[in-house]
Amino acid sequence: MKKITQLLCVVVFALTSAIAFSQSTITGKIVGADMGEPLPGANIVEKGTTNGVTTDFDGNFTIVTVADSGKLVISYVGFAVKTINFNGDADLGTVVLDLDNTLDEIIVVGTGVIDIAESRQTPVAVSTIKGKDIQLKIAGNAEFGESFKNTPSVYVSNQAGGFGDSQIFLRGFDQTNTAYLLNGQPINGMEDGRMYWSNWSGMADVANAVQVQRGLGSSKLAISSVGGTVNIISRTTERNEGGFVRFTGGNDSYIKTTASYDTGVNDKGWAFSFLLDHWQAHRKYAIGTAGQGQNYLFSVGYKPNDKNTFNFLITGAPQWHDQNFSQDLEFFERYGEKANSNTGFLDGERFTERRNYYHKPVANLNWDLNINDQLDLSSVLYASWGRGGGTGGVGRGRIRNEDVTGDSDALNAREINFDAIVQNNIATATTINGGQYGTFGDSYLRRSSVNNHNWYGLLSNLQYEPNENWSMNIGIDGRTYNGFHFRQLNNTLGLDGYNDNFRTDRPNDYVITETFEADPWASLFDFADNDQRYDYN
Repeated sequence: MKKITQLLCVVVFALTSAIAFSQSTITGKIVGADMGEPLPGANIVEKGTTNGVTTDFDGNFTIVTVADSGKLVISYVGFAVKTINFNGDADLGTVVLDLDNTLDEIIVVGTGVIDIAESRQTPVAVSTIKGKDIQLKIAGNAEFGESFKNTPSVYVSNQAGGFGDSQIFLRGFDQTNTAYLLNGQPINGMEDGRMYWSNWSGMADVANAVQVQRGLGSSKLAISSVGGTVNIISRTTERNEGGFVRFTGGNDSYIKTTASYDTGVNDKGWAFSFLLDHWQAHRKYAIGTAGQGQNYLFSVGYKPNDKNTFNFLITGAPQWHDQNFSQDLEFFERYGEKANSNTGFLDGERFTERRNYYHKPVANLNWDLNINDQLDLSSVLYASWGRGGGTGGVGRGRIRNEDVTGDSDALNAREINFDAIVQNNIATATTINGGQYGTFGDSYLRRSSVNNHNWYGLLSNLQYEPNENWSMNIGIDGRTYNGFHFRQLNNTLGLDGYNDNFRTDRPNDYVITETFEADPWASLFDFADNDQRYDYN
């Protein structure tokens, strides 16, 4: 028995030694070819296994392989994948990843109006994020803006932890100094230049590629692009027939269902693409940041001959999400990192003072015309119709939990006590013609600040290339925009309406009685007429 035990020990020791001997330790540093800077977060995976590591902030890595020889696959968003052979322990030194900005496999319509930088031809620092990489980077409840993370010179902030409230900084410049384009169509806010990512949450499913051009670019459009230019190239009609259904889950009951189908191009040159999805969650991160939305896309392509290509696309991402505001560090240390001073309870259910809701359908018609070998015309006619806004309070009668309990140290002390507000509204109401109405001084109601707009534009570019060394362009960038800003009631919190006695053009007993849902679908057509708008219209 003793000999058998000794034999087993020898076998186990031999196997352990063999396994240990078969491993290799590989070190190195990953940098980008464009600037020679380290690439933090680059992936290094032993081919054929799930064994992998990522680089640190300085681009360094150490990986202990399963086998003593094989291949390492190194990848980073915006750069070409590199495969390196290894055989035993090794220091690879500095590994340079080349830029991968090719869009050869992406069907691009409207190339004449989309400012795409070509690798080694355009003197602009560029990173390209392919559609498949976008899907990998936004697994779970991560959003489209977060797919820009780890892109050189890009910083993404999730702000206060609500859906669609992230901000992107390019080379230190905020979004008002960065041009964002969808198939050549400018999508920064026409009035303030801001980007509201909650309106574009559907881009995660719609985008075929995103090209980030860093620094002052050469855009043909009259837009601010000091920080850079971000080109979102959406799906067009696909060449091949196919489709998919995808289910995604995440933390805090996040679920998303997506369905897509492409007919492929038929014998007559027609093709159709469809996409629908729905998502919802009871919060993003902070308390009281529930959200829900949909995304739709319909695209029709037609190529009657080799000279002409047409593509019509309409897409939208109606959504609502409850918001949190940024606070100082002392607030979160006192009430917890998920605290939210905008939320509370009404009749036993979570209710918020601040809800953003919006629906912005976007339609564009692209036409590419190859006149001859030297002359091309590319045009896009586009339109968008924004409907929605954000809720907030009207009146000075806001009551927080600490006002009721007297306990200012409780974790929910700064949450709003909507039940107490209802009681106070009823007790302090002003009677007008038999109805109970709130006033600015004593009551508190929930209102919506509505920001509707109609936006139409035409981009057209005629390009003449007499030879390989010369290219001349002439075009038009025409836009018209009409914005409508007003306030309307959303929830009267126990009252019959609001006594709007502040406006000089109305009598002191003028009342607002109609309420309108904070819903992206309802807001398309259901919003207040002039006589039911208050404060400003």
